[in-house]
Amino acid sequence: MKYILLTFLALIPILLVRLKKSRVIYIKSLLLPAVCSLFILCLMFFSETAVNSALKGVNLWLNVVFPSLFPFFVISELLNRTGMVKAFGILLEPVMRPIFNVPGCGSFAFLMGVTSGYPVGAKITADMRASRLLSKSEAERLLAFSNNSGPLFIIGAVSVSMFNMPKLGLLLLVCHIAACITVGLIFGFRSRREAAGPDAVQGNLFGRFKKELLSGRNYNSNFGIMLGEAIRTSIMTILAVGGFIILFSVIIHLLLETGFISFIAYTVSIFTRRIGLDTDILTSVLCGFFEITTGTSMASKALNASFAERVAAASMIIGWAGLSVHSQVLSIISSTDISIKPYLIGKGLQGIISVIYTFTGVKIASSFFDLSNPVFINMSSQLGASWYENLYSSCQNLLIGLLTISVCLIISVIMYLIAKSK
Repeated sequence: MKYILLTFLALIPILLVRLKKSRVIYIKSLLLPAVCSLFILCLMFFSETAVNSALKGVNLWLNVVFPSLFPFFVISELLNRTGMVKAFGILLEPVMRPIFNVPGCGSFAFLMGVTSGYPVGAKITADMRASRLLSKSEAERLLAFSNNSGPLFIIGAVSVSMFNMPKLGLLLLVCHIAACITVGLIFGFRSRREAAGPDAVQGNLFGRFKKELLSGRNYNSNFGIMLGEAIRTSIMTILAVGGFIILFSVIIHLLLETGFISFIAYTVSIFTRRIGLDTDILTSVLCGFFEITTGTSMASKALNASFAERVAAASMIIGWAGLSVHSQVLSIISSTDISIKPYLIGKGLQGIISVIYTFTGVKIASSFFDLSNPVFINMSSQLGASWYENLYSSCQNLLIGLLTISVCLIISVIMYLIAKSK
């Protein structure tokens, strides 16, 4: 049956070429129904695979994603509704505006995105745009580098569970953060010619901060109402995220079961054999193009490739994040005027830059110590941890993120005072 499906997929481009140009509009209108019909056929013929992969998606969402993201969503909703994000963002202008050319409040989205994981950075950025804290271009630039994988997944799931190399986790995390900062610098540099927005650094910093705190009294002061709305909004977002996780879990396993991924990887390997790129690495990258967890797991098991190639492939997949995450982001920003294109360009750049940083880092680190040497660390694998352990780790990361913001506030105030004294 899988060969019949592959033959059908191979005939589609030939049929499209032979059709007249005048019928392109009809082809576009029929494309989605055709894909849905093919998906239903796959569900019928590979029902066992579909059910098992759906159960894996439900387990991943319920035991990992829900406890990991819920605290971040609720806290970000509360801080945004009380106006504290905008007020403290004013103090962070001297750091964020010169480096990334975004308002100081963007630091909250960036730091929460780095410490929490996908798609918290996108959710906070969309909320800021809806509250008019960011212009359209600023929100698109911020989204391009603030939606990232968290340390819980990179260290706990990838390094410990998949590679069985705890020391590798810190290297992957540093390269991942360095890559997203590099993307932020690139986007900030390209936007220097834009006119400064209303939140640009100007006037008395502390005066503006005090004014914003006083204006915060106009926000709804009923904590019960705010908490209820924050929880309802967070639950709805997490339910949507769970739907995407389950759907793409089924899609990626059906693509593997039908042999479609292997067929594409073999075809591409014909042209990449001269550079010595392993077919298993290509397969893992293709899987990671759709879904991050399956792709990184396959990269860790590509034993025919070198250690540096396997780690670099996993780093690329983590940086790109996969169509599953991008679909979540698209759903989150759909209520705003934020375009998805700059975000996709940013994630593509981040994946490429992550490969360069990680490959170089592995070569340098391997000359000093053995990355594969096991060590004792106080972190469970994200995929094998209990619901309580994931919730506890999420709260720890939330605290780390808030403390990091506090340190950045202190640095920003010191920079402002030094600049003012000159």
